[in-house]
Amino acid sequence: MKKLIAKTKEELIEKIKECENEEEIYINLELDRDVAIALLESCEPKKIYLPKSKYKRSSKKIIKALEGVDVEVIPIKAKTGRPTNVDKIIKKYLDKKPKEIAEITGINIKTVEYHYYKLKKKEKQ
Repeated sequence: MKKLIAKTKEELIEKIKECENEEEIYINLELDRDVAIALLESCEPKKIYLPKSKYKRSSKKIIKALEGVDVEVIPIKAKTGRPTNVDKIIKKYLDKKPKEIAEITGINIKTVEYHYYKLKKKEKQ
């Protein structure tokens, strides 16, 4: 999957024109007529990924038109926030109580509780 990230529509179209034939493309801007035409002319993708927020703002007519040309437009949840390793550390000590984990690792107890219960909830599912 090729990621095309731009700040303006014009910049995105320039990047699309430089793009070779790609099966899957991620675009960080809204999908409008000009962008869709540029994609179909130069890249011929099978799947286009958009952030959920941009997918909602994109024209439904354009999305339907792309589906008519066998191009699938898929909304995805973009990762946000700073990545941490706290989950990995706390996973090792899930058999202990949050207070004990906080004492062992030196991580703030509230942070430990947050990740501890989040991981416990995932285990149940």
